[in-house]
Amino acid sequence: MSSNKSINRMFLITIVIYIGVSLLLGQLPNLRLPVSVMLILSEALILLPSLIYLKVKGISVGALIPFRRMKFSVWVLVVVCTYLIYPLLVVMNALTLFFVKSGTVEVMNAATQGNFLAAALLMAVLPAFVEEFVFRGMVFGTYKRSKMLPAALLSGFLFGCMHLNFNQFLYAFVLGVYMAFLVEATGSILSAMLAHFTVNFTGVVMSYALSALNSGAGELMEQAGERLPAETGSFLSSMDEGSLLIMAVSLLFWAAISLGTTAGAVGVYIAISKISGRWEYVKGMFQRKTKEQLLTVPVIIAIALAVAMMVMAARS
Repeated sequence: MSSNKSINRMFLITIVIYIGVSLLLGQLPNLRLPVSVMLILSEALILLPSLIYLKVKGISVGALIPFRRMKFSVWVLVVVCTYLIYPLLVVMNALTLFFVKSGTVEVMNAATQGNFLAAALLMAVLPAFVEEFVFRGMVFGTYKRSKMLPAALLSGFLFGCMHLNFNQFLYAFVLGVYMAFLVEATGSILSAMLAHFTVNFTGVVMSYALSALNSGAGELMEQAGERLPAETGSFLSSMDEGSLLIMAVSLLFWAAISLGTTAGAVGVYIAISKISGRWEYVKGMFQRKTKEQLLTVPVIIAIALAVAMMVMAARS
């Protein structure tokens, strides 16, 4: 069996287990697991099938996942590059909110009710290590042996599918492709982990900041005899035409900004690859390809299952 077929079967098993456990927990209304437990369980369900796959296949971690020391300047530039990409992710997120509810607001609100360090660990550190190990390490690490650009696109697409909601899917897809290219520019999975951590940690910080602002605003409004709306995840559906127009114009404004920052990110990316001594490799990485197919029946089934779950989530 080809390596692509094997990794696609592993992803199918992962998505089936992930969806199965999610549906099972949804059918147990009396079982109210803490958010921290749910987050750890979620990452465990992603990681365990990959570890079992490596064990069964007798594959060493180093054979698929590139661990390479990075210069301090590269660490800094990866953070800079990620923040330059960030406006594009914001636009992708806002665009989906015109059609579906936020896929993170409820979990983020619940997770940020407690200790900041615990929230950062569960929502930034843990996903950065686990999800990059699986998607940029094992999945992309296998695919890229065949065709580089399709490997980056498909691994990013599967990364988006794994979130099981349309809101997160789009920006996770873009982020996944970006982090795959980071791995190639640095020769190290650490760059993708750092970028992933940067995005998620920024989200945690912003959530705590907004929570503090909302708390202050809530107190002021309660003094005025008013209450804040409870459903923050579907605010666009409650907007009138004028507000939607303002939102659309704002989105176009941010889209224009994101074009400039993304262009800047390309320049920083080139600098990262040169400092890492991989610029010649990066320039020629699209030329390598084999006839082995990336899309096989198992991964198509997995994508179909993920899309079905996303449709169900959008209708609920």
